[in-house]
Amino acid sequence: MGLIAHQLEIAGISTTSVTSARDITRAAKTPRAVFSDFPLGHTTGKVEDPNVSYLIVSEAMSLVERETEEHIVDLPHKWETTDVWKDFVFPAGGPLKTQPGEVVDDRLERWGEPQYQTEEDADKAARMHEGETCRICQGIDF
Repeated sequence: MGLIAHQLEIAGISTTSVTSARDITRAAKTPRAVFSDFPLGHTTGKVEDPNVSYLIVSEAMSLVERETEEHIVDLPHKWETTDVWKDFVFPAGGPLKTQPGEVVDDRLERWGEPQYQTEEDADKAARMHEGETCRICQGIDF
């Protein structure tokens, strides 16, 4: 969505986004966004809590009027009172977990160059492009 938002901005149409993936939003250079630390797919909150959804959407919309440059606002809303929910999203609290019950948000940071899970994947990608870099793999330079 960030790539689409950027193209709409170039066309003169102001955009705003709601995200639960700050690193992806930043890498895509999304013009304006609000970040909620919620599970992916639940960026505007829980179904049974329309008040939080309204607040999140309102904050996102207000960015159109007050921000003219790339900007991500961290929202204060919590999915739950603790971060235990991340145990169900990130396997066993994440590989950096050192204590029972600890939750470590170890999502990988996004980089400007392609990242691969394994060397085998990197080799396959290199063979697929026969030494050339495609626009998708290298990223789009705005």
